[in-house]
Amino acid sequence: MLIVVWFIMSKSIDEIILQHSTRGMNILQKKHSKEHCKEAAGAFKKLENGVVFLYTGFYVEGFGETDGPIGTYFLALALNSLGYKSVIITDKFCQDYFKEIETLYIPLDGYSQEYYYAILEEYNPICHFSIERCGKNIDGLYTNLNKESITKFTAPLDDLFVLGGKTKPTFAIGDGGNELGMGNFSDSVIKYLSISPCAIESDFPIIATVSNWGAYGFIAYLDSSLLPSFDDVDKYLGFIVGLGSIDGVSKKSEKTVDGKEWIIEKDILEELKKALT
Repeated sequence: MLIVVWFIMSKSIDEIILQHSTRGMNILQKKHSKEHCKEAAGAFKKLENGVVFLYTGFYVEGFGETDGPIGTYFLALALNSLGYKSVIITDKFCQDYFKEIETLYIPLDGYSQEYYYAILEEYNPICHFSIERCGKNIDGLYTNLNKESITKFTAPLDDLFVLGGKTKPTFAIGDGGNELGMGNFSDSVIKYLSISPCAIESDFPIIATVSNWGAYGFIAYLDSSLLPSFDDVDKYLGFIVGLGSIDGVSKKSEKTVDGKEWIIEKDILEELKKALT
């Protein structure tokens, strides 16, 4: 008697956050094949508790876009629950997005290197973590998805990220290749995608279809019980949209992220919660 046993292979966390790709992250994953999020989370777990600098905020039409702040906010809450202290680094276009989390606003013309050293000395962060933050390209410019310069609207958070990264590990989440810390993939971005890549690398870059999803995946690897509910995420999205936050694809201040149907967010969160059970 022949007995056939079917095994249903569940998706890994890295596979979940790379679903629904429309901007070439699936291509980058094939060219740089490994579990980036898993590797980053494993490295983070080896660090002792302390201050974590979280960099976010991508300029769109006068505001920070909806992708980035959401993932940053819930990652900050998760890290605080685990005994770390989250400090968010952003600029005026994300003003008041993170009322519960200590936030440092960098002016559009930046600070001197001496001032950045003073910040690092005061907070002594254990690492630097960029989530959907536009990064400088090889020409020293900040450009969006359409290769348009947004340099005059983008504070040089890179300077603090790079300076801090000389002595502490750097992590980065991106979904296009022009984000701070995604310079590891610049050659592939130039060859296979249609944007101007960020030139700044990170020690542990994470590829995701939507950067918020990359942050959720990272939380899931740390402790899946700390993942936000869809209702929590929906409420927070409504909050920042109320402050003017804009979808980076549709260019509208609406409850969407990267032009995707919002219900997909619920599916991603539910899959992540089941992935490690």
